Amino acid sequence: MVHHLLESSAETAPGFAAMGSQRGGRLAQQLREFWGDGIAGGAGELVIIADAIDRLLVPTLDELLLDLPAPAGDPASFRLRSESPGDRAVFIERLSALQRDDDLRRRYARLLLEIWRPMKREWETKGLPQVLADCRRVAHQLELGRPLPDVVPAYTHVSRKRSEWGSLVTQAWEDGDLILCPGYFGGSWSLWDFPRHVVIGFNGNPDPMVEVRTTAERLAPRLRTLGDPTRLSILLYISKRPTSVGELAQRFGLAQPTVSAHLRGLRTAGLVVGVRSGGRTVYQVEEGRLTQLFQDLTRAWGLDPTA
Repeated sequence: MVHHLLESSAETAPGFAAMGSQRGGRLAQQLREFWGDGIAGGAGELVIIADAIDRLLVPTLDELLLDLPAPAGDPASFRLRSESPGDRAVFIERLSALQRDDDLRRRYARLLLEIWRPMKREWETKGLPQVLADCRRVAHQLELGRPLPDVVPAYTHVSRKRSEWGSLVTQAWEDGDLILCPGYFGGSWSLWDFPRHVVIGFNGNPDPMVEVRTTAERLAPRLRTLGDPTRLSILLYISKRPTSVGELAQRFGLAQPTVSAHLRGLRTAGLVVGVRSGGRTVYQVEEGRLTQLFQDLTRAWGLDPTA
């Protein structure tokens, strides 16, 4: 993201003032032209190297750039599934060049250090403390049981951008290979599939309206299902006793197709399940999903559901 500040006109971005006269100047041009492969600016290969050598979470770039090692492993084997085929090929070529050419790697590290130098104080005094605080906040919310999409709305944005990205992140989350990375120097979200981890980068202090809308969109379908008085009455009734469609129709004075339609809505919302019993289907509340709905609503109000 520091590269983008070099050419940014967004004066409210963190680090904008610290970048000073470098914006749009010599270093921006050097970074654009360093590789000469048609990929504009950036230094994605650096974070790929950091993950490959298990130094992705070092707190400052100095630790990495002062003695930048060669990429570990065969770059051609790196997954990089978050990249287009063309960009993946470019990254593999860059990484291979850095692996075989020590002088190229030293020049690359010197250029990035020169770009980083004016940002270092901003990072150490403001950025790093804020990111660490964001990490503690995210970890605490996850420990309380809040769903990942609520804690990190970028998860939803990634999934909507491309379905295969959503599957990639979900699998990494289940495997324990997902890193949630609050950012400081701009950017609302990013996704990287590295050799060892999948990383979601996100704004640690997002627009509250984005978080509110994301939560509302996730809760609204279930709340709409309960917005019909008859459907809610049916849910309350079967919460105390498993009941068949015929019995519900008789008790509520409704036609069976009408009852079936209400039950279909409740099943779609995951609040009711049908179970075969004695040659007929009886419906009962899906207690876990109903409890989850109440907990989600409690968290949405900013309350602790365990209190």
